Amino acid sequence: MLRRYPETLRWRQALPPLFVLGVLGLGFLAIFWWYAWIFLVTGLLIYFLCLWLGSLQAAFSYKDIRLSLGVPLAIVTMHVSWGAGFLWSLVK
Repeated sequence: MLRRYPETLRWRQALPPLFVLGVLGLGFLAIFWWYAWIFLVTGLLIYFLCLWLGSLQAAFSYKDIRLSLGVPLAIVTMHVSWGAGFLWSLVK
């Protein structure tokens, strides 16, 4: 789709591929550089904390505490799937 209509890409659609690249890149760098491990863990903790805090709003409004775990898992799945799929389409 991007090759056919490149003008349709929005900046927010580029964030999941950058997220996946960042995690993979920092994961690789963490093998050789200890500070990369700290950046990776800190970044992932902040990401998951933001997702969890955001999901608490849905959990409270629907009065279902299970949403506080389900919503972040769904969002992580969407971000990683979109990012990896986008990057794979560039390689392919």
